[in-house]
Amino acid sequence: MIALRIGIGFHFFTEGADKLQNPSWSSAGFLGNAKGRFADSFHNMVWDADGLARLDLDETKTRWEHFRERVVRVYGFDESQAKKAEEIWNRRLNQLEAHFDEYARDIEEYRLGLARRDAYRTQDDRTQVASLSGQLNRIEGELTTKRSELIRPIDLIWEGYEGELNALAVEGQRHRGPIALERPGRRTLDSRTVDKIIPYFDLTLGLLLMIGLFTRTAAVAAGLFLCSVVVSQWPGTPGAVPVWPQLIEALALFVIAATASGRAAGVDFFVGLCRAWCCHGKQCAATNRETSTTQGT
Repeated sequence: MIALRIGIGFHFFTEGADKLQNPSWSSAGFLGNAKGRFADSFHNMVWDADGLARLDLDETKTRWEHFRERVVRVYGFDESQAKKAEEIWNRRLNQLEAHFDEYARDIEEYRLGLARRDAYRTQDDRTQVASLSGQLNRIEGELTTKRSELIRPIDLIWEGYEGELNALAVEGQRHRGPIALERPGRRTLDSRTVDKIIPYFDLTLGLLLMIGLFTRTAAVAAGLFLCSVVVSQWPGTPGAVPVWPQLIEALALFVIAATASGRAAGVDFFVGLCRAWCCHGKQCAATNRETSTTQGT
């Protein structure tokens, strides 16, 4: 049990470390590829899954202008810096408009493809019959390819605009930043939020399991997380990825939680000793008070 706990903990820890070291990692792929009866719940967590918020040029212009004004105000730019910020805004906006003009026909075709996909999704026979479901998967695959072609350059322009404005800050101003450019279509718990949480979640649980601290809580949390992975690829659903390894690991974590293996070769052993010592001390104090009261009577 000790080896199992440490092994699974090491697995979680390395997963978290790999995610932190890979800046391109995102939970959007995992959430967007969910299959089965709970797929919609996972799909809805993907930030701007279809890219429509980023394809809204008017909304982008408004956000960019507000961001530029905020950067100038928060950093306290002088007139020269404010002028450079406006030049960056104009240059990046021209770059973005050129992209929209160049891909205008592709964007229109992409929107029509989304409408066709949504119409297919409302037809139960197309989602439940394997052969018809394959047609829907083909359409979604084509849309994914087209979306990457259209949206990736937009993301790079957004990132460049955000980075250039922050780079205008000089010594004495940088401590006020960096200032983040808020993306459109954000929700409280979407894939961008998940991307910030999961790496540290994996690292923390992995470390706790390896050293045997708060083992039961860590094992249950890790097991439930793996169960969510299993649920995202509901067994038997056409196109679902096999998730038996995650299910087996989740069951092993629940066994670890039930046996409290952290008390053997783990920090939980010392936590238990401290708790027993404290409780024993309180119990002795209470007993002494009762004895004193009885003798006084």
